[in-house]
Amino acid sequence: MSTPAPQDAAVPPADPADRWWEELPAGRNRLRGRAHLHSDAPALSLDGTWEFRCGTRADGSDLGAPGEIEVPGLWQLQGHGAPQYTNVVYPIPMDVPHVPDENPTGHYSRALAVPADWAGQLAGGARALLRFQGVDSAAKVWIDGSEIGVTSGSRLTQEFDVTDALSAPGEHRLDVRVVQWSVNTYLEDQDMWWASGIFRSVDLLLRPDGGIHDLVTDADFDPATGRGTLTATAYGADGGILPATVRIDELGLEAAADGTEIAAGEVSPWSAESPRLYRATVSTGTETVSLRIGFRRVEVDGEIFRVNGERIVFRGVNRHEADPVVGRTQHLENQDRDVALMKQHNLNAVRTSHYPPHQRFLDLCDEAGLYVICEGDFETHGFHVDSTWGEDATGAPVRPAVDDRFRETLCERTERFVLRDRHHASIVMWSIGNEASTGPVTEAMIDTVRAADPTRPVIYEQDYRAEHVDVFSLMYPTHDETEQIGRRALTAEYREKLVGMLHHLGVDPGEAGFGSDEAPMPALSKPFLWIEYAHAMGNGAGALKEYMDLVHRYPALHGGFIWEWIDHGLATTDAEGREIYGYGGDFGERLHDGNFVADGLVLPDRTPSPALLDAKHHYSPVGLEVGARTATLTNRYAFADLSHLRAEVSTDLQQSWQELDLPALSPGAAAEVALPEGEHASVTVRLVTRAAEGPVPAGHEIVAASHVDPARLAATVAPRASAAIAPERAADGSWQVGPARLDSLGRLHGLGALEVEHAGVDLYRAPVDNERARTRYPLEARWKRIGLDGPRRRLLDTAVEDDTLVVRSRIGLDGNALGADVTERWRADADGVELTVTVAPVEFWPEDLPLPRIGWTFALPSAPDRVEYEGFGPHEAYPDTGGGTTFARRTATVRELQVPYVFPQENGNRAGVVRAALRGAGGGLELRCADGLGFAARPWSTAELDARAHDGALRPDGRTWVTLSSALHGVGSAACGPLPLPQHVLSAREETFRLRLAQLEG
Repeated sequence: MSTPAPQDAAVPPADPADRWWEELPAGRNRLRGRAHLHSDAPALSLDGTWEFRCGTRADGSDLGAPGEIEVPGLWQLQGHGAPQYTNVVYPIPMDVPHVPDENPTGHYSRALAVPADWAGQLAGGARALLRFQGVDSAAKVWIDGSEIGVTSGSRLTQEFDVTDALSAPGEHRLDVRVVQWSVNTYLEDQDMWWASGIFRSVDLLLRPDGGIHDLVTDADFDPATGRGTLTATAYGADGGILPATVRIDELGLEAAADGTEIAAGEVSPWSAESPRLYRATVSTGTETVSLRIGFRRVEVDGEIFRVNGERIVFRGVNRHEADPVVGRTQHLENQDRDVALMKQHNLNAVRTSHYPPHQRFLDLCDEAGLYVICEGDFETHGFHVDSTWGEDATGAPVRPAVDDRFRETLCERTERFVLRDRHHASIVMWSIGNEASTGPVTEAMIDTVRAADPTRPVIYEQDYRAEHVDVFSLMYPTHDETEQIGRRALTAEYREKLVGMLHHLGVDPGEAGFGSDEAPMPALSKPFLWIEYAHAMGNGAGALKEYMDLVHRYPALHGGFIWEWIDHGLATTDAEGREIYGYGGDFGERLHDGNFVADGLVLPDRTPSPALLDAKHHYSPVGLEVGARTATLTNRYAFADLSHLRAEVSTDLQQSWQELDLPALSPGAAAEVALPEGEHASVTVRLVTRAAEGPVPAGHEIVAASHVDPARLAATVAPRASAAIAPERAADGSWQVGPARLDSLGRLHGLGALEVEHAGVDLYRAPVDNERARTRYPLEARWKRIGLDGPRRRLLDTAVEDDTLVVRSRIGLDGNALGADVTERWRADADGVELTVTVAPVEFWPEDLPLPRIGWTFALPSAPDRVEYEGFGPHEAYPDTGGGTTFARRTATVRELQVPYVFPQENGNRAGVVRAALRGAGGGLELRCADGLGFAARPWSTAELDARAHDGALRPDGRTWVTLSSALHGVGSAACGPLPLPQHVLSAREETFRLRLAQLEG
């Protein structure tokens, strides 16, 4: 609803002398932070359509003509300017605390009238508060031209007492001038889009006299006795304790909310597995606050992190707030969808990277059951972008972590977010921020957290030695480094690397460095978790299985948080009008970090990517390994047995299911379950929910796995015994091998009436994001430098050996002597043709240069678009991904086999395929691969995938391209994390594989 500003009121005049956006300490006249409470006190939403003017000067001296804008929202996504993406570097000069004169500014205005029924309370001592839940990056507020105050902390709630400003009757004018750049910018260099505006809700609150201004609760649970205690303290606006009453009717509890510990009796505790909440009220004579209490105990016990007495494994993800249309502005349905998807995919934890989330998201985490690391709105990554900088380096900016000018502001911001969210049961740890170095200021922030809430541990990754925090954490350690941490014994090489990381932050590690075996740093006596690991950018992340295996092996390792939840692609169009998801550089930015902003487990529209399905399997609370005769189950829940699950088994390709007896299995226990008797080529077991559990429906698959018998599986696809058909050579030098037609150069170009193009050995695949220029190991550049993306073929000879046509050729690469010798053996019968391929790379292939693929590719001009395959699915799989894929017969369209990654790349491979049939109006083709090959069918070539920069720009070329892979290089996490593990690296090796082709009628 539009509420324009009064026409007779002017925009507050510019004051060049008042540079409020650069002040330290930041912010003016704001009330101290407090809990976000659900109250019966009146509130007026100011969301809706506001008057809006744009300018380029923070003082408002060049504001343009008025228009309209939606609040909440970001102005760059409503037609005013453009968003910009950088990961690390600041998009403005580092000139602390100053920002450029050219400072995009939005001036918001609207009419504001105090509801008539508030008048009596205001006259009797009530107060009116103006609340902003999120404004990026700073704002100055006026009512009727009089200054009210200045905000500080883009993703922090700010409140102003506006009682006196609204005391006159009638309509008032509210003005809010928002600047994109401010001193806050230096503290908010998070890996996300730079965009500005009032992006969370605005409210006018009536605070009754004697009302509950703030509330602190501590609901403890004693796992030894099963009993709970509650401490509730209600505070008035003056900071004093109020005479208030807390009630939990379900427990028969009624007591004074005055800070006295209250015995709650036997209670059901809250955990992510069983998120039990009790409805409570806290009341005074003038206000009642409603909340949901979860009784639980969080503690660090030596090297073990416990909830309710049990070791907890964080199967987590980092979550930014993102939407392809409105950016960081939150649609409530997005929050619901995120939490539901997380729970349905076995995630049990969220880190709110890198700022406190919209408060409703935490309500959902309480309700559904997700452990939360709630993080402050603080990152200064750009201050240590150059590793040559040190604290005293000439010309280097002084890091806020050691810059005392920021101390008061950062401590106040830290207290503000802790006070807002401390009553949430889901929050089990606080984090002061991310990638902001360490020093006296960050130490003071940690002290501030403990003063505001002593009941929860504190974590901060860049306290690498864990001298001040309760939990040790790192980003992207390798598998080997993590194992060293788990063993509590670091090699000298790794200690040196950690010291180097301190130097990179500008921190002097001192003589102690990272300690020694005799005198280790505190880090090795505390619980450890990955605050970020497994970079889920594009086709990745790899090796989740191997990382989680370490967590199951070493008690000190407590899991961690995949980076990250969602691709931040923004809905836009390219120069040709095609719909795409835009990333850095698509909006005219000079400085940007490309598609590094698209690195999530879900695509921009929240469609789960294969990485989320992979994570679901390896995050499963039940370990499942299927053999020929038995399935081994391991209960990895902390509290629950398995009585809420049903086990089912399938021994056919259609995956028809029968129930298995499932032992209840207490937490930590394992058992073998007998499988049906018989000689089965494949067996699949799955566990599903018996009843709905929050957003997880009944019958939902928790985990599934298959066992295949290679010999029996091969027998199912073996051809009927049939006499061989001798190859025949035509006068033009071409060959007929049964139904197969090969040209004079020995290349397949037809199968019966079916035309075939571009057939041959394939050593290349479109690079994935983890192999591109921004990665730790840019394989794409090396592969293209040697010409792997444009190989040349030379026929060596063709010969008939018995009933087989042998075609020998060499694949060469421009500008070098690298390549491979290829032998193709063609043998036909009445039903089809069998091809055996041997690929032998040159012996001097560089040892440190893996091959992308060893396989065989061809195109079908008839473009069949329906696929049936027998292999692992339903989602894609690569050597270090594909968790949760099971063996079955499945059908799909060619389009359905694609994964629309924001940046086109290798995708869609189905592993272990023994049979595939492609059908269309122009006929079809059957493939049989007795040993199981990777299979991909696409409406475009690898070259098209490699050439385009957006999924929306891909265009089918009228063919169906089929790639069979005998071996593939792993995808890893090297866009930000580790390389593929050695066992997932495709070294240049000789490889032999077989396939059989037969024409199908249309």
